[in-house]
Amino acid sequence: WSYIQGNLSYVREFVRDNLPGIRLVEPEGTYFAWLDCSGLGLTAEELNDLIINKAKLWLDAGKIFGEIANQFQRLVLACPREIIVRAMNQLKEALK
Repeated sequence: WSYIQGNLSYVREFVRDNLPGIRLVEPEGTYFAWLDCSGLGLTAEELNDLIINKAKLWLDAGKIFGEIANQFQRLVLACPREIIVRAMNQLKEALK
């Protein structure tokens, strides 16, 4: 659990410092983190294009959980830190 908490801390700081328009929704006892991308001003389709085609990531699109979540992306924290670091950097580059 402490490793996942370390990944969460990394994502929290990275999002705050590098991803304007994206806000981390703090998880409540799970290994998933939600990224609220509503501040980017994109449609659900544009957000999906950004994540998949520009950032080259495969996150869980919030829209699969219903219309209310279509501006969210779900990130798995239970993985090696190097994958988290690479994913966050790819997202940062895609937003440029």
